[in-house]
Amino acid sequence: MDAERLAPTVGIVGALLLALAIAIPAVTVEAGDGQVAAYYAAGPVGISFVGMLALLETVVFLSGRQERTDPATAAGLAFVLSLSMLGVAALWSFSIDQTLLFSFDQQYSWLTYHRWSVVAAAFVTFLGGAWYARGVL
Repeated sequence: MDAERLAPTVGIVGALLLALAIAIPAVTVEAGDGQVAAYYAAGPVGISFVGMLALLETVVFLSGRQERTDPATAAGLAFVLSLSMLGVAALWSFSIDQTLLFSFDQQYSWLTYHRWSVVAAAFVTFLGGAWYARGVL
């Protein structure tokens, strides 16, 4: 098993899943009064920034995998970014106000579980980053 090829692929898949998971409520939920904006801004940091970092993480993994960047540099950056995204996603998911979560219409009840899918995708990205760093460094 070639960790220098497979690990970035796992990280890329995780990062794309994370960006997609973060974007889904913005695209699908039709709520008024800024509910979706409040959902994204919940907690001390909010989650929108993690979606942007996930796209950046994809570029980092790709540049390291294709050797356009020094693999050790890419692996270190991928590990730090994925650890940061996992931390912010976990902080966000635990700090969302329950009143806000249950204020959406019944058809959006899946939002109560959405935060855990964001954390799971961030964890997959972290596994790819840690595996890549271990294989390269």
